[in-house]
Amino acid sequence: MQDELFTKPPEYTIDSCSLMAMFNDEPWTSKRTTPGLWERVSELIAVGTIISHAEVLAEIRKDGRKGEELFNWANANSTIFKPHDAQAEGAIIRSMSTKYKGFVNNYGKPSEAYADPWLIAQAKRRNLKIISQEKPGGNPRAPKLPNVCSDLAFSVKCLDLWELVSERGWIFR
Repeated sequence: MQDELFTKPPEYTIDSCSLMAMFNDEPWTSKRTTPGLWERVSELIAVGTIISHAEVLAEIRKDGRKGEELFNWANANSTIFKPHDAQAEGAIIRSMSTKYKGFVNNYGKPSEAYADPWLIAQAKRRNLKIISQEKPGGNPRAPKLPNVCSDLAFSVKCLDLWELVSERGWIFR
């Protein structure tokens, strides 16, 4: 609890795909290409403005494709990945199941760790914005995270790294 005394309340929760975009060699989001982006995001993580969910950590640990550097960083910084709030988050996920059964059950990919419903539930419960590189789309049986976020029943803002840069007013030289 003492750590929380010196941090800001969280404003964002970050998805594994956004972390991957910074740890891998993505066009403009890579730590190697735009080190200032990672520095700013790291600062927000350090003060508690950006958190994530334990399910995102599970995704990173389970899927070696996400990269060794990200895996090592996530394990060294595991305190940003907040544990499940089974009662509150579970209730939100159950309410999602009515309309988004395929999304909640990770339609077509039952063996993978799957954080998306947990991220929405965490964001809804804590009034956070989700940082995700995922784009709207998918089929009606399995919509993408931004599609479910924009549903008026959940009304969770989902933004990508570019939109985060814009929202924060960051400039890189």
